[in-house]
Amino acid sequence: MLTAKPYVINTFGIFAIHIGKLLQRYTSSNLHVALALWAFCYVFAFQQGVPFSFSLQCAVFGFGWAAYQYLHVFVPFLYKQQSLILKKVFPFVLALSLGFYGLISQPVFIWIAFGFVGVLTFCYALPLGAKMGLRFVPTLKIFVVALCWAVLAMLSLFGLSKKVFILLLLKALLWMICLILPFELRDIQKDEKFLKTLPQLLGVHGVKLLGFILIGFVGFVGYYTVPVNNLLWVEWGMLLLLGISLYSMSSKRSPMFTSFWVEGIPILWLAVSLWVSYT
Repeated sequence: MLTAKPYVINTFGIFAIHIGKLLQRYTSSNLHVALALWAFCYVFAFQQGVPFSFSLQCAVFGFGWAAYQYLHVFVPFLYKQQSLILKKVFPFVLALSLGFYGLISQPVFIWIAFGFVGVLTFCYALPLGAKMGLRFVPTLKIFVVALCWAVLAMLSLFGLSKKVFILLLLKALLWMICLILPFELRDIQKDEKFLKTLPQLLGVHGVKLLGFILIGFVGFVGYYTVPVNNLLWVEWGMLLLLGISLYSMSSKRSPMFTSFWVEGIPILWLAVSLWVSYT
């Protein structure tokens, strides 16, 4: 009996290590961020009661997954001219196949929108050499990422009135900027000075203050764009969670805090929205 407690603690420690490794593999595969993108687009359609077709979901998830594979796997390999192994190539091919499967039946304007986002993604980090692409233009990278996500979130909402559509586009852009701010704070020590990221320009406290102001404004816009009270309360809850994450963020935080927990907020937002709507 005297050895039972240390045994339990040791077993729990080993279990926690294995879970940590699985989460690391999951996030490094870019599946988590692709799911977050899909959930972000889905919840915008769900709030408005607009169908988000299965084929469009496949296109958003597939091309989103492929885009992050391109940025995090292929760009470094291409400009360093290293060989690619099959386990790196297969997810990219699978993601592209899923994306084209979903896109093939879409109208022309959807193709144009995906083409626009695809060009932005390619130009974000060019595989021609180190530090080439839009992400290396001072201050620009956060806005490029926010624009890509916002455009994809609007794809199923073109049937709405012009006023509501513009408000939703503004809300999507600001939501994404707020969601990226914790990542900007995480990388403040890594980012080179010439990038002039928001934390470098405004400081840690300045970025947090800006984030709180934007979160409050997003909540205000949400009041006029979410027709169902339960879904509005869910969005406000997610904004509060994002605000807490931003408040507690620092460069000393574990990378898993942003890569899994903060990145997972859109997934949680969708899950809770579906739950309150069907219970």
